[in-house]
Amino acid sequence: MVHFVGAGPGAADLITLRGAELLKAADVVIYAGSLVNPELLQYCKDGCELHNSATMTLDEVLDVMRCAEAAGKTTVRLHTGDPSLYGAIREQMDALAENGVACDVTPGVSSLFGAAAALGAEYTLPGVSQSLIVTRLAGRTDVPEREALRDLAKHGASMALFLSSAMLPRVREELLAGGYAADTPAALVYKATWADEKIVRCTVGTLAEAGETAGIHKTALVLVGGFLGAPYEKSKLYDAAFSTAFREGPDRGGIAYLAFTENGRALAQRLRSALGGEVSCTRDGASLREWTAARFPTARALVYVGAAGIAVRAVAPYLVSKASDPAVVAVDEGGHFAIPLASGHLCGANGLALEIADVLGATAAVTTATDVNGVFAVDEWARAQGCAVAGTERIKAVSGKLLAGGSVTVNSTFPISGEPPEGIELTRSGEAEVWVDIRPHAGLTVAPRALVLGVGCRRGTTREALETRFAEFCRAKRVLPEAVRGVATIDLKENESGLLAFCTAHGWRLKTFSAEELAAVEGEFSASDFVAAATGVDNVCERAALLAAGADSEMFVRKYAGEGITFALSRVPVSLDWRLRNG
Repeated sequence: MVHFVGAGPGAADLITLRGAELLKAADVVIYAGSLVNPELLQYCKDGCELHNSATMTLDEVLDVMRCAEAAGKTTVRLHTGDPSLYGAIREQMDALAENGVACDVTPGVSSLFGAAAALGAEYTLPGVSQSLIVTRLAGRTDVPEREALRDLAKHGASMALFLSSAMLPRVREELLAGGYAADTPAALVYKATWADEKIVRCTVGTLAEAGETAGIHKTALVLVGGFLGAPYEKSKLYDAAFSTAFREGPDRGGIAYLAFTENGRALAQRLRSALGGEVSCTRDGASLREWTAARFPTARALVYVGAAGIAVRAVAPYLVSKASDPAVVAVDEGGHFAIPLASGHLCGANGLALEIADVLGATAAVTTATDVNGVFAVDEWARAQGCAVAGTERIKAVSGKLLAGGSVTVNSTFPISGEPPEGIELTRSGEAEVWVDIRPHAGLTVAPRALVLGVGCRRGTTREALETRFAEFCRAKRVLPEAVRGVATIDLKENESGLLAFCTAHGWRLKTFSAEELAAVEGEFSASDFVAAATGVDNVCERAALLAAGADSEMFVRKYAGEGITFALSRVPVSLDWRLRNG
């Protein structure tokens, strides 16, 4: 057996535990002598056969491996850092496979991460860069034309260059040509984590001179990007106002107020007393940009106590859709006007402005055409009824027809009590302009949140895999994802990062149940011996969906399986009426 082992960035104690154990057990070790710290060979047992690959060709390395395998010996091929980065392992593994020699790979800590540790740096700083490009400058080994350094530099992302420290003048030229400013922070990290580690901080414009002065011409990483020195935003994950699957922020889904003066703070506190929420003030050090970035994804509404223009500029970079953005309202610090600026109907900015006006004795400056003309607004009604809206781009046409004095046909698969408002004509026609349903339609669709999604998945399933399968599931079963109100699964999955991220991305709460609780659910389910052996209950997705939905619920879509993921849907009773409850 041949084990390819990542030796780590240099320090002998940064090899993985598995890698160290493999070294201890090896009969033959072939190590990259030009880069691997010789102290690592101290892990080898007495009598271990050592070969320095720095003086060997590929064929010579393979001959040693084949001979060791023929003799029934265990071989470790010790590569620097992590073998998957510039490790040339593929050609060795393919050759071994042709000869019927089994092999595996043990990852190692890359010098990429050793260098970041030495610098105390984070490649993916919020507000600076969320991407890391790992590449090299073309030298004796070509780089695909599409990966030319100047083209990659156009992204302005954090960048780490291997095997390029001997060509710093060219590196600088390519980075500048690609768009990095000359004063962009940069660093050279020579032999990261070794005893003779050397760090040189510089800029893109001074890379060549810095390397020459420090005598760095090889065995160094070149790091480039704002992550080395630019101002950054604090992580939302640990922000007290940011809720996660493990921690509730204050007033989750509540109102967040930002004031700019003491008078504004007093007014905000008055509003908080009446409407709830949390108050911040720039006089206490709150940053307008950071405050907005942190609360935009988490708060039900943002209220800026100050000039409307400040609020507009603050939220503009984050606006995506009237269906998902929080309500945004500006209130002058004199308390004369409450001005809804974004998400007037679907997320309630208009209604909030009216509530604020009631508290302050102010005027709500509502400018939405349907409100001004007293015309029924389907998006406002959907929000009041706790429904989602699919096809929000069609709201304008529906509202326009009502504003012009016309009527709009509505086909509802759910009973709606009360008399429909003026301009609304109920129909059973398949050509309705508005549908109230949990199925997709060509027209504007108001989707009651009547479905609970039961999920089963393998350990380590990613959010991306769940998203892909969920989209397929919804298409195959003709279900609107907007109709889902929550997710349920077995408690064995309560800490699965992919599942948690999947739920968070859709704004769904995750409910989990023990195997005993799931097994007690009555009904007929799609049983699986494999699931029973792994979890202690014969079915997770169907049972969890029904249990989370509660009494009077029913199975809507039975188990849909594929790629190690199962989905099912239960349906809960929903009552609708024509009233604008928040009006």
